[in-house]
Amino acid sequence: MIPKWTIFLAPFAFAMSADAQDGELTKEELAATLPGVQASDIHDSPLPGMYEIVLDSDVVYVSRDGSYLIQGDVFDLQERRNLTEGRRARARADILAGVDTESMIVFSPEPENVRHTVTVFTDIDCGFCRQLHREMDQINALGVEVRYLSYPRTGPETESWFKADKVWCAGDRQTAFTDAILQDVLPEQSCDATPVASHFQLGRQVSVLGTPTILSDDGVQLGGYLAPDELIDKLEALGEASP
Repeated sequence: MIPKWTIFLAPFAFAMSADAQDGELTKEELAATLPGVQASDIHDSPLPGMYEIVLDSDVVYVSRDGSYLIQGDVFDLQERRNLTEGRRARARADILAGVDTESMIVFSPEPENVRHTVTVFTDIDCGFCRQLHREMDQINALGVEVRYLSYPRTGPETESWFKADKVWCAGDRQTAFTDAILQDVLPEQSCDATPVASHFQLGRQVSVLGTPTILSDDGVQLGGYLAPDELIDKLEALGEASP
């Protein structure tokens, strides 16, 4: 997937050359020179003399005079933290917060037993997704709620996409998903519209590169397939690290 910043990288040097002579640019002035970028996408940066630009969950740094662009992760060596990944996580969390849970397929323990919630981008034809779902009872027993979003890796108009459409059309999505991913048995019914396309776009926004992709409530990308014990250990560690 092409990072969003490449959209404005090509005209960047030309657009900035004249303005850079005037010293520091405001966020509004900088945004006006960058296609697809709003002033609200530009933030103060932990790097002196730089702005931070966030497009979906992609992050780049631009000098305040508009002369330089840096694409890469910034680390705080004293606190041993990846500051760029922290910004990406917050962006992912904001994106996922806007998703209606009614469009998801949710497997959860009883409400009083929920300790953690994860969002998982899944593909019905993905082997590691299948293994994760085989262990759903163990995951739920550990107090973890799993919210599935559909991400057919092969893209639109493919067999995996058609399978996802059928599953998300079903009246009982939980059963339909379990039958499809574990037994390759699909529901008979179909419908005119499903959330699969919007889920796929969400996956692109949060930079899903493969399935399963597991995200915490805070937008931290926990990785791909994790065994139940590994998953709960990571979630507990995140909880302990939170201020």
